[in-house]
Amino acid sequence: MRNRDLIIFVILGAFIFWRREDLVSVVTNWKQAKNASLYLPTLAAAERKYGIPADLLARIAYQESHWREDIVTGKTASAAGAMGLMQIVPRFHPTVNPLDWRQAVDYAGSYLKNLYRQFGSWKLAVAAYNAGPGNVSKYQGIPPFTETKNYVAQVFSDVPGNYT
Repeated sequence: MRNRDLIIFVILGAFIFWRREDLVSVVTNWKQAKNASLYLPTLAAAERKYGIPADLLARIAYQESHWREDIVTGKTASAAGAMGLMQIVPRFHPTVNPLDWRQAVDYAGSYLKNLYRQFGSWKLAVAAYNAGPGNVSKYQGIPPFTETKNYVAQVFSDVPGNYT
């Protein structure tokens, strides 16, 4: 019995060692995900331009698109019609081309800053980015939607700082 357990342990250990790249890729930092380096400098510049906390706009972009080319290019749109890197819904934001990711980043930075001015809180601004400012006003805080609560929690789990 001991030899059999030892053999299983060795085989399992070898398998885990052999698959370590796959295991590491599962826990990769969002900033290191595929295509991140293409977008992060522009996102950081927009954060500085609009006075947004470091990494907040970038983390929203990741939450929205996961840097996926099919989403950024508009090949894949959300059920709500959101498109591009920042998942902008054209009917609600007709002055921006959501598929021009540089233009979309600048627009999203300006929009997020305006949401912050409206609600006085980065967490509420992020909730409004996801669920709409009408819902944040209606519920006088983060809306009780599971998607929005998870969205805000996931974004702020990766952005250092204490944001109310």
